[in-house]
Amino acid sequence: MECIQATNPTEALTILSGYQPSSEDISLYHYAYAKAYELSKRQYESIAHFRMAYLYSKDDEMKERSLLERAEVYAKIGFHSEATLIFRIFLKKFPHSPYEMRAFLGLADSLYRLGLFTEAEEAYEKAGNSTRASYGKANALHSMGRIKDASEIYLTMLEKDRGYVESSQETLYNVGENLRLMGENSAARIYFNSSTASPFKYRAFRSLGLIEFEQGHFDTAKKFFSSAIQSPEKQVRRRALLNLADTYIKQGRQEDAKSVLSEIWRKYPYGKEYEEALLLLSQLHKKEGNFKESTSLLKELVFKHPPNQKALDEFESLILEAEEKGEEEFLKLWRCVGHSLLQPSRSQSLLKIVKGLKHAGKPYLETCTWLSQYGSDDVKSESILLLAGFYADLGDSARAMKYLQMKGLTSKNDDVLRITAKIHQANAEYQKAAMLFLNIKQLNQDDLVFLADLLESVQNDHKIMEFFKRALSKISAPPGAYLKLADILYKRGGKADALQYYQTVVSLHQKGLEIKTQDLQWALYRISELSMGEDAKNMLENIRKKNGTDAVHRFSVLLLKELNIAERVNGIF
Repeated sequence: MECIQATNPTEALTILSGYQPSSEDISLYHYAYAKAYELSKRQYESIAHFRMAYLYSKDDEMKERSLLERAEVYAKIGFHSEATLIFRIFLKKFPHSPYEMRAFLGLADSLYRLGLFTEAEEAYEKAGNSTRASYGKANALHSMGRIKDASEIYLTMLEKDRGYVESSQETLYNVGENLRLMGENSAARIYFNSSTASPFKYRAFRSLGLIEFEQGHFDTAKKFFSSAIQSPEKQVRRRALLNLADTYIKQGRQEDAKSVLSEIWRKYPYGKEYEEALLLLSQLHKKEGNFKESTSLLKELVFKHPPNQKALDEFESLILEAEEKGEEEFLKLWRCVGHSLLQPSRSQSLLKIVKGLKHAGKPYLETCTWLSQYGSDDVKSESILLLAGFYADLGDSARAMKYLQMKGLTSKNDDVLRITAKIHQANAEYQKAAMLFLNIKQLNQDDLVFLADLLESVQNDHKIMEFFKRALSKISAPPGAYLKLADILYKRGGKADALQYYQTVVSLHQKGLEIKTQDLQWALYRISELSMGEDAKNMLENIRKKNGTDAVHRFSVLLLKELNIAERVNGIF
């Protein structure tokens, strides 16, 4: 042991190799070997002999020292999981040991290195009030994001023992970063510029870049981020690349940003920065109108477990935008990731989306059903109503009525009336269906189209007919609604009123509203029939110019000939 105390491990190992230990001193023999190997930086052999010293020892004090120092060697070579385990065993086996605080300090340091900052902070609390323990606790709090709590300890300790900070590059950097996060940029720069050893100088470069970025000094920020990219730590390289991409985006240099983000994508396919890079890259492609590439990148984030919520937000935005642009792209996106968006927190957005799925069949039905079960209360109610409407449109009055009678349905009365009317129509109760529209407070175009389809079956009801005419005078309807009303009025002998609505159909066509050629010709024909002289001739001429081949066209040509013959005959006589 004298050679070991004199830091002469080579001689100690020579002596030990020729020594034959007795059963009484075998534990001390292995302990001496362990210390000699430790001094020789042969840590694995040291660990093995500390273990043997512990196993052979009959003395508690020797057991404590052997176990504790074995844990410390594990920590020294970076085996922090093993160190943590042995420190815990030590504290459990020797709860009242004089080395207890030393063990807690070693445990805290190893937990900190493992990123278990909450557990590390608890261990530092039990490690006493030494400078190392206090700074360790501050470092753990800082890493947990408790910046203000860490700042208070740092400031207190800087007054008590500034020398420790200057001797620890990690603490030097952490103090600077804490000051930066507290908004003390000038003071932070001093500590960053003092961080000169690897890897902390590269962390400092990145932090200095963040200060310049926040102050709008983008060119200077890029230089610092580029220096930080040379770090031996992958985490720092990933973050610095992401910061560099952000800087390029701020400068409007999208292609450079895409290049940097693609580098993260290729070289570092894991971690938070990787996901952020994919998200940013997707947004840049989306901004350029490249939805296919944007979608491809987002898929990777959405299909991981658990899915990236920001990526889901971006997909939600893409789907809502696609809904406005066209049904084909909208449906493609929904089929791709729609199920991943089924989260109660997205109820309102899903309700907007599902209305765009109305003609998609199964996706519409599945999404409405899900919302009726898991959506927020107001969305549940509206989804139930959508399901009732869906089945009413199919003519399945039994299912539609089942949803209308469900508990919790609190939707607007107008919507309930519309669906009930469809149920009556499916049951051939046309009068009941039409009468319900008299109670609807806010009629729309779809209501008028639906009611127009019912007119043929309720044409003898004067009240409904007058209601429909009043509604047409207030709300613009498709040409077909006016045509149906005109035909019914014509059949009932109201030819003057019928002529007015036939003329409305033609005027709507002239304003650019789409109307079937056959319907337009029919309206023109009726106008010619109900008009006199030159008006009739003009209408028939309009039909002839359509070059159609249907019966209305052929009949109009025949009538036009008759009018011409009649004019000639009248001219003769």
